Amino acid sequence: MTLGQRISQYRKAMGISQEELGGRLGVSRQAVSKWETGAAVPDMENLLALSRTFGVPLTQLTQTPADGSADAADDAPSAPDQSPPPPRASAIAERAALPRWVIGAAACFLCLLALPVLFLWTQRAVIPAPSSPEAPLTEVAANTTDFALLWDGPNGREFLELGPQAQPFPFGTSLELTAPEDVADTDLRGVKLHRAVCGALTVEYLHSEGEAEVVSSLSSISRTVQTPRSIGPGSGEADLLVSYGDDLVYCLKEEGSYSLVRHTHFYAWSEYAEGFYTILFFIDQGKVAGIRMERIEDAGDAYAPDNVRRFPVRYGAPDFSQRREPEREDVDDTRKVYIAWNQLATNNNLTAEERYAYRRDLFALLPEVDWAELGRMGEAEADDTVFALMSALAGQEDYSASELLYLQLGAAARGIDGAYADAYAHVLFRAFCAQPVLFAKDLAADGVSQETMSAAIRLLAYDADLYPNELRPALATLEATLASDGFTEREAAWAALLDRYLTTPLEAHYLLPKVPAESR
Repeated sequence: MTLGQRISQYRKAMGISQEELGGRLGVSRQAVSKWETGAAVPDMENLLALSRTFGVPLTQLTQTPADGSADAADDAPSAPDQSPPPPRASAIAERAALPRWVIGAAACFLCLLALPVLFLWTQRAVIPAPSSPEAPLTEVAANTTDFALLWDGPNGREFLELGPQAQPFPFGTSLELTAPEDVADTDLRGVKLHRAVCGALTVEYLHSEGEAEVVSSLSSISRTVQTPRSIGPGSGEADLLVSYGDDLVYCLKEEGSYSLVRHTHFYAWSEYAEGFYTILFFIDQGKVAGIRMERIEDAGDAYAPDNVRRFPVRYGAPDFSQRREPEREDVDDTRKVYIAWNQLATNNNLTAEERYAYRRDLFALLPEVDWAELGRMGEAEADDTVFALMSALAGQEDYSASELLYLQLGAAARGIDGAYADAYAHVLFRAFCAQPVLFAKDLAADGVSQETMSAAIRLLAYDADLYPNELRPALATLEATLASDGFTEREAAWAALLDRYLTTPLEAHYLLPKVPAESR
């Protein structure tokens, strides 16, 4: 039986809670919990206090045999007694056979020998192990909570945990900034949020004048960093499930939210300690790809199982038996475009499949966009949102045939007028200059309204005379393809009409036919 199990048994025999025992000793309930689970070892002062509280000798509490025999270590502790156990008969016989002064001298000598050993035994969990990338990082874990990250520092093992810190940044560690700190205001007056990137570790902490700094999150994607349970980036998903057990929550990947690293799903492990503390383990290809620890305060357990996107873990595996379908939210096409654009613009951790899907949605739904409504979806002014998206569309280096077609059809979308029309004209112009032949062929696509394609040509030509240097080589390519019969008859008719608009002064466009049929 371990020391922690004996502490638990003695406490339960007294009928008191972990909190009450901690109150008697002057420590927190969490400290008692860590002693009992073996996550930490009480120091000598607390061992003596436990011995007095339980009314048992220190040797009985720690199972250190007083007479040098080994059988005491195998006995489970009984309920605490207020008087020490009677000496063995053999010990009484030995004591009677020796002078009292000899016994006393021998006892003192043995105590002197035992003190260094006992001290080292109680301190063994905090002695830094030799620096080695292969060694587990658990030697310093006994003095931490579960919400800490550990690494090899220049002078041995180091760790940093969530919560208030005794020292300001770098909190008594060897951490050094590898990028300028980001500093932002918070909702609390005079409190600023700092984001410090320190090589393998990223630390977010709250700073206010005259107050202790509080670490609010820790994150890493480096294999050199681990939790106190020896789980870090590169650890297997199976090892994670063994180390943290059924307190984990399996979480589906959250679309549109913060993502530390590319992943397929993640696990959350939470505990309440004056507010919820949570560890997120991001999983990719069966391994931990990154870790993020969060101090959520009073926001509640954001990762409690809901059987929709978050599921309990039972017997070492996610339990989907109570799975429920999410409530369907009707998302219109304009919002889908906004979501797709946001993901492509801000999320650097998309997989190739996700990036393809969002780009497909962005272009395919352009004909259905209500540009005025789109502007209201951003946090900035409406025009800023719309122009930012149009600038992103114009900045593409390459377009597929279907993407060019959707751009052309988008010329007839709701709200394309005024300044929006000017901006969309530039989108069409850049697309034409990038791929003039393909652009002309798409104008002749089957099943497409001629009026819509006519609107796309006229809008494109409206912007073309502003950029003669870019227009000239694109026109040369278009005209060379026309001369070499590189188009079908229908494509050639649309390509010729496009060429006429691009080579005719803007003020004379009203004289040109709107569709190829009128030019015959």
